[in-house]
Amino acid sequence: MSRAAGVALLVITAPAATAQRVTVTVGPQFALASYREVASGLRYQGTGFGGALSARYRKLSAEAGVVRLTLDPATGSAATSGFTATEVSAWVAYDVATYASVEAGFIRRTADPEFDAQSMGAVRIGARSFYEIGPGATVVFRANYLAAPKFSGGGHAGFSIDLGLGLDVRLAGRLHGTAGYAFQRISRKTNPGGTGEIDAPIQETVARVGVALAL
Repeated sequence: MSRAAGVALLVITAPAATAQRVTVTVGPQFALASYREVASGLRYQGTGFGGALSARYRKLSAEAGVVRLTLDPATGSAATSGFTATEVSAWVAYDVATYASVEAGFIRRTADPEFDAQSMGAVRIGARSFYEIGPGATVVFRANYLAAPKFSGGGHAGFSIDLGLGLDVRLAGRLHGTAGYAFQRISRKTNPGGTGEIDAPIQETVARVGVALAL
């Protein structure tokens, strides 16, 4: 998944960037995260680092981000050890108004050790709105439905959603400050032993702050 995102963004940005018709931003991010597998009482929290890349050509835009998190058991958790998670997300969007876009993409999260938490992947379908709240400052709200999710431990999800709030502020020249918050709720159900379905929802929040350079 991550290789596909990189190739897609390279195809989108490389030729047009040479012609100076594309706006590209790239930069590192620091993240704070929490992760819960609600029914089993597994709760984790931790920190991590990652990066984000975006490109725009007229009404078409693309984004990709990756973050690697180190998550430890939270107070009161049933978990006895932590794990690391690598999360990759990508979107392609098209502006339908001066303040809104429709978008599609994917998310892929892998856990290490593999069976300490659920690895999952899903297709993103949704929309985002963006508003300029001041000179050089833009706020973004995103709502995505996570379709066709797949889990390392099996199961399915009838309804899953990912909500995001972001802020981009031009600090000086081409240097931008970025911040974001994402909330993800996956209504996973499992059928252990074929005895009947039980709820096994997954919930994650990730807050990020970073800088980006406009190229």
